[in-house]
Amino acid sequence: MKSRIHFTAYSVAALMVLGQALSIQAGGTPKGRSPSAVVPVVPEIQIPLSVFTVPSQSSEGRNPFFPQSTTGFQVAPVASKPSNDNNNAVDTSSFVLNGITSPPKRTAMINGRTFEPGESGEVKLPNGARALIKCEEIRTESAVILVAGVRREVKLRTGL
Repeated sequence: MKSRIHFTAYSVAALMVLGQALSIQAGGTPKGRSPSAVVPVVPEIQIPLSVFTVPSQSSEGRNPFFPQSTTGFQVAPVASKPSNDNNNAVDTSSFVLNGITSPPKRTAMINGRTFEPGESGEVKLPNGARALIKCEEIRTESAVILVAGVRREVKLRTGL
């Protein structure tokens, strides 16, 4: 038992000496000396700024934060096939304006998909079908969309 106590005491003493030696090497001061003798100088490091430019053409790349977004690109108009079949007509009551973000960058969420003004995309309808729409304008409490060549205003629901 006595040898274990001596071993522990010697271990603690050795760690204290090692810690004091490392403190002196790191710029610290040993006990009994003036702390003003060693003053470490830390150089100021310049942090580089991140720069991200939104591509103006799809061949230049895509926005990594919104990869499906077509904002800023020249989008070719989608040609719709004329149809006399009224069964394929889109029910405009199927479009729900879920929300609008506030300025400076306004976006509108329609049927769970976020649009910026001028952006086109598909939305899922309640019956499971998909419809291609274009968000033309975002107002304070509504959004103007273009569906199959017809302009519709979708308003926020109130009193929910």
